[in-house]
Amino acid sequence: MAKVGRPPVEDKKYIKVGFRVTEAERDRLFAYCKKMNLTQAQVFKEALELLYKTKP
Repeated sequence: MAKVGRPPVEDKKYIKVGFRVTEAERDRLFAYCKKMNLTQAQVFKEALELLYKTKP
């Protein structure tokens, strides 16, 4: 019988990162996520990639 569940992934994402923001910053992030149809994680990952490209 075959295994049930999700298939294994190569690069597991098990580390959680968090930080505090103001209410205004949170609202701005939520609005951007909704407008662009992205998750908060996707926004932060894209922002980090832009930062890495511009400031090595």
